[in-house]
Amino acid sequence: MSEPSNKVEVIVTVDDEHVNELAKITKHLEKIGLEVGQVLEFTGQVFGSCSVGKIKSLAAVSGVSAVERSREVVLPPPDAGVL
Repeated sequence: MSEPSNKVEVIVTVDDEHVNELAKITKHLEKIGLEVGQVLEFTGQVFGSCSVGKIKSLAAVSGVSAVERSREVVLPPPDAGVL
């Protein structure tokens, strides 16, 4: 029987002072265990997934200002009534 996945989607934000080092920071995040899905250079954000236990290690990387779990937002169809 396989173990349930403990991976979560995360958004890593790099502070303004280190955004010019985004590629270097992204490589460091990957070495720690982040599976990178997308890098937004303009906003200094890296989207990816990792095990729950790696979140604190990702947040401790020099230049990282925040690591947040990604959230899914579902909007009602355009013709749905107002609640």
